[in-house]
Amino acid sequence: MKKLISIMLVLVLLVSLVPLSVLAEGNEYDTITGSIMFNAGHDDMETDHPCPFTYSDEYFTGSGYTYRQDLATVTMAMCLASGNVADPSRYKEGPANLIDFFDQIGFKDFEANKDFTERPGRNTFGVGIANKELYIDGEKCTVIGIGLRGCGYYAEWAGDLNVGLEGDHAGFAICRDIALDFLQDYLANHPEICGRIKLWCTGYSRGAAGANMLGGAIDDMIAAGRSIGKNVELSADDIYFYCFEPPMGADVSKINGSIYNNIHNIVNYNDLVVKVAPECMSFGRYGVDHVMPSAKLDDNYDELKEKMLEVFATFENAGEYRIDNFKYVTVTPHATISKIINLKNGVTMTQGEFLDRFVQKLFTEVFTTRAEVYAAQDDIQELILPLIGTYPDQWNTFVQILSKSAVKNLGELIYVIENKSVDEIVSYVANMVLDALRDAGITEYNFEQVRKMVKPLTLTVIKIVAKCPDEFATLIFNIIGIMSAHYGELGMSWMMTIPENYMNSKPDAVVNNLPFTDVGMGSWFYDNVKYCYDNGLMIGADVNSFAPEGTVSRGQVVTVLYRLAGTPSVTGQNCPFTDIDTCWCRDAVIWGYNAGVVMGYDDNTFRPDECVTREQLAAFVYRYANDGSSAKAELSDFTDAGLVSDYAIPAMSWCVNKGVVIGMGDGTLYPQGCSTRAQFAAMISRLALGSINL
Repeated sequence: MKKLISIMLVLVLLVSLVPLSVLAEGNEYDTITGSIMFNAGHDDMETDHPCPFTYSDEYFTGSGYTYRQDLATVTMAMCLASGNVADPSRYKEGPANLIDFFDQIGFKDFEANKDFTERPGRNTFGVGIANKELYIDGEKCTVIGIGLRGCGYYAEWAGDLNVGLEGDHAGFAICRDIALDFLQDYLANHPEICGRIKLWCTGYSRGAAGANMLGGAIDDMIAAGRSIGKNVELSADDIYFYCFEPPMGADVSKINGSIYNNIHNIVNYNDLVVKVAPECMSFGRYGVDHVMPSAKLDDNYDELKEKMLEVFATFENAGEYRIDNFKYVTVTPHATISKIINLKNGVTMTQGEFLDRFVQKLFTEVFTTRAEVYAAQDDIQELILPLIGTYPDQWNTFVQILSKSAVKNLGELIYVIENKSVDEIVSYVANMVLDALRDAGITEYNFEQVRKMVKPLTLTVIKIVAKCPDEFATLIFNIIGIMSAHYGELGMSWMMTIPENYMNSKPDAVVNNLPFTDVGMGSWFYDNVKYCYDNGLMIGADVNSFAPEGTVSRGQVVTVLYRLAGTPSVTGQNCPFTDIDTCWCRDAVIWGYNAGVVMGYDDNTFRPDECVTREQLAAFVYRYANDGSSAKAELSDFTDAGLVSDYAIPAMSWCVNKGVVIGMGDGTLYPQGCSTRAQFAAMISRLALGSINL
């Protein structure tokens, strides 16, 4: 009865959301309102849940390059239906929900590849295809619907970790190749499909990565004049690919070009999945990213969220909307268990901003090469595969229990990692995992088996905590909310409620306009670097890289400040420095000396190539601003305030007061450390945007 009432509620709500113009077009194109069942993929793993949809053949009358909200919404319903049925014991009926969806909208001749009806393995991938004839402006064409499995795939999850050593993500490339082969086999097995065809394809998560790369491959075939099948005609305008929450899997060197803009990626900025594999390791997505609403990107977010939550509440099993409950956590090294974790009050950053920061640090400081990631992936697979392959029905329960246990015991976990031996840490983690296994009903493992299983992954965790203690603690503390950002019900609720033109009205939020491959849109310093680059203040280390972690020299600092001042003429001016006559930054140094911004050394040298420390940089900026302000800030809030040199205390205090310097995120100023180019860009953009008497 509860399920029937839920279906009726969502259908009534959906009808109320359908524009009257769509209903009015029923004379030419029928409008179908229905409901599909889908595997939610969390909490209740044995029950499928209802989701409403509205479909019309009219959605395919325009070009695939034009994003349509109505088409995107029904495509997400198709996407959710493309997951395996929820009950693991029914894996042979895997595509049952997708079959039902296609039946409701009049598609016929459904076929699924064998991976969709067998228990999934490490490198399998479910694909289901059906077709429908329709007429557009009197011309017959056939729409080929392609659903790619992205939920309920059990051990197949291990393929998500197979990044490979070069080129495309190896695990996602397997998805692309399986889907392309099955599509071509389908067309070969149905010679009655001839003439003009349209491809309508979707996938979720892993399925979305496969759909994205499949779209790229088909666009490449069209550009090269190759046919997708015998006796069929396919143009790029007739490709409608909508990929939901796709990880990045394509080699970034291959994805440029407007030809791929018939591939639409719908992403949640707060979802960890869409941020990996990382941009900083040269992964990307084909096509155009369309970003769902978030506090980071939308001034009217609260209004949009209110409408979304009305629909979200109608989904069975949706749970709580947790994204905005995110809290930032810091670690006090070597403190007691009760005081080692500090919860930051106020809005330090949003969940999406944190994930940007975490991913960037994880893949630049912990794993610095793709080969290191490739080596570490087996550690995770050794823990995951035996469990998810053997106990698919208990797997999700185990993950939920383990996650809650890690959050509850976070302080103790961090304390043990920072203060105990490796053997003691491994034993602590093994006990935590063993307790979660038993609570989930998995009783076949003993302590020594679990200890051996978790040791490789624990060694990786120790490395992460050593490099990124705050980020690791924050990740664990918020793990339930971070996982919930990937729930299909959430994405569908946004799709059903955002305005029709929303995705096409905010291109600046989704397009990376920088030429640097090492400054991803998710980087904490992206906005700072973009400001400096757009305003001609800083250029890259070379054409395609900014080198954000590179150090800053004295010559570079004075040059940027000189540009910020408008590069005034230095004709008739001079300075006493003996090492700048042939220097690339000669004019900038002369200007800086006469403006009182720079001072040299006692031997009358400037030393333009010498590294600048953070306190020296604060002094440069302080002298440049020269606003006569006596505003000071109390530096004692920073744990290393005593390390600031006497000469730099006024400058550092002024910079902190003005918000030009905000510290390192761990309660330190790091005054004697060399400033990075990213930190310098942040200081310069804050200085300029703060309008401090410039």
